[in-house]
Amino acid sequence: MKRPALYIGLPYVLGLLIASRLDILSWSVILLTAFGMILYRRSVWKYVVLSTLSCLIACCCYWHHDNMTALKQKDFAGLEIVFTGQIIEKTVYSSGNADYLLKGRIDRGDTPAKIELFIDDDSFSYGDVLKISGRPEQIASSYLFDSAAYARAKNLFLCFDLHTATEILEVQPLEKQTLFSLIYNWRTRMTERIQTHMPSDTASMLTGMLFGDKTGLRHSVRTSLYRTGIGHTLAVSGLHLDFLAMCISLIFSKFKAGRKSKFMIIMLLCSLFVICAGGTVSVKRAFIMILISQSAKLFFREADAFNSLSIAVLILGIENPFVIHSPAFWLSSSGAFGIGVAAQYMTKNMPEKEFYHFLLKDLIACTWTFVIILPVSVIYFREVSLISPLTNLFLTPVCLLSILTGVIAIIFGCDGMIAEFFLHIADKLNHVILEISDFFAGMSWTHLATDSEILLFLIFAGLLLILCSQLLFRSRKLTSVCTAAALAVTGIAVNLERLSQAEELKIAVLGEESHCLLAVRYGADSVLFDMTGNYYAPDYAEAYLESTGVSCLESLYLCNPKEKTVRRYQEYLAFLLPEELWLMKKTEFSVPHFPDCETHFAEQKELLFHGAKIEVFQKQIKIEYAEKTFICKNDKTKISEAPDILTVFGKSRNIQPECGFLLILDKNELYLPDSHTYLDENNLEVTISENGRCRVRRLYGTD
Repeated sequence: MKRPALYIGLPYVLGLLIASRLDILSWSVILLTAFGMILYRRSVWKYVVLSTLSCLIACCCYWHHDNMTALKQKDFAGLEIVFTGQIIEKTVYSSGNADYLLKGRIDRGDTPAKIELFIDDDSFSYGDVLKISGRPEQIASSYLFDSAAYARAKNLFLCFDLHTATEILEVQPLEKQTLFSLIYNWRTRMTERIQTHMPSDTASMLTGMLFGDKTGLRHSVRTSLYRTGIGHTLAVSGLHLDFLAMCISLIFSKFKAGRKSKFMIIMLLCSLFVICAGGTVSVKRAFIMILISQSAKLFFREADAFNSLSIAVLILGIENPFVIHSPAFWLSSSGAFGIGVAAQYMTKNMPEKEFYHFLLKDLIACTWTFVIILPVSVIYFREVSLISPLTNLFLTPVCLLSILTGVIAIIFGCDGMIAEFFLHIADKLNHVILEISDFFAGMSWTHLATDSEILLFLIFAGLLLILCSQLLFRSRKLTSVCTAAALAVTGIAVNLERLSQAEELKIAVLGEESHCLLAVRYGADSVLFDMTGNYYAPDYAEAYLESTGVSCLESLYLCNPKEKTVRRYQEYLAFLLPEELWLMKKTEFSVPHFPDCETHFAEQKELLFHGAKIEVFQKQIKIEYAEKTFICKNDKTKISEAPDILTVFGKSRNIQPECGFLLILDKNELYLPDSHTYLDENNLEVTISENGRCRVRRLYGTD
């Protein structure tokens, strides 16, 4: 048994995954497979039984944890409670609002719980104890973000926010400083000093790379980094800890320090770094693997990356069974497998005589890491970077150099002549990275949209093909050929799928509650109609256009323009600026300038968009295509005809005319289905084919 942890760690993660889906069929398949393997090869019965038991124990742990935390806390949603908790996380936004995570107890039944508090007061500090009265809401997902899964991974199920009647009854400031509060306050001071001595974008990027704090990054900057494929440098993980351990090891080797002394110093500094980075899943996974790797050197052994990863995921799963819902867990684990296992195996026998041999080997390693991470990226992100192997090869060393200069500046307190000198170097390095990232982010071929029905299926089918070819033939060359073939077939199939939909008009109805934004697209071209001018409308616009691969935004129509919303469009559409901006209402503010964009005013407007006739009014949009009529209007607006598809937003209860489809965008509406198709959900996509066929799909949630 060369890797004993594999037969416990990986089956344990599989058990958590099965338990999170409550899939009895999966368990039946696993038991039948295990029974078949024992019948086929009796010599492996020990490993099969051990793996099956680990999987079953994981299921039991998940279900027990679910009963003790999630089910108990969700019972308090909507009830009047008093909660007392200590602030363990704090995030301050540019708007002045603050998001606090509190750990404490609910007075009813003295139930332990974590609760999120989102208020317009950022005066509370880490470690303060708050006593809160109110009716917490259950955290729910939306089209923009899967909040429920993200919160569940942190054992968080309830929240107080600005919309709930929340009263803070008592505040107890932290009296005695703890190690965590000292590190948190030190990190806050260092962050403020870095932002004082550096421009905003490069400073936010440096603090993100040093501490994993991405709150200060502008949305366009974050988008450019992720499209270029180096966004992982902003998530403190194995890259940072390996680099830290290597630097410490080199320094102590110069002083000829002993193995035990070197191990103790590395572990101490890495432990402090984990606390400083907020103890995220990715940094804890990296720390466990570093601990195993460094401890092996004490006994003149070499740690196995696959074994270390299995132990790390086992420990994380035991500590928190809900870690299975965390995108950071999957990205970190798959990245570690790609770098430490797959890439090392595929480049094992490659020559290293010349410099270009090193470059080729690193490029292939980066490519295999990209292949391993690809399924996770498609599941959790709206876009996937296609140039990440190349950019990681050249830009990651620059990022590491920037991190090193930042660490030196921190050693000198980020203040004074020496610290400012190194911060100046970090600024120049980050500026180069951002310039290159912006250059590539604006090109459509550098990234792939993931809103494809066939994409995920083909990727997992390709991975299964690669795995089977490797297990059956043990040939690196054949595995590489299968990988190239799978990627080629996936790319061709996705493009063919998009070509097959090229003659369809798609109308996305986006927004929450009574707010409404229409995104009309035909192929890779699109037009936006913002009906209500909500502050978060640009978020929805950017998310939809990004996920569907739109490369041309012909025009943006603002029926109810607001200054903050327009400025937000500038930021969120930085890489997809409209060619024309139309304001359907006179404004009292000076409209911010969009680069290479003409601004027009009109009370009503008619336009042709790929054969569709569109009439735009302040409170109504009418679209005619393939002898079908679509109308989106305010609930109070009268219409003279009954369209084939009617979209209504607003909270009044006026009777609407008969039509083929009636889409009501307010969940609180009491309209009855009658002869209409009733969908009580925002974020819908209506498709009208060239032959007049109509269909509707939800953009998230159940079909």
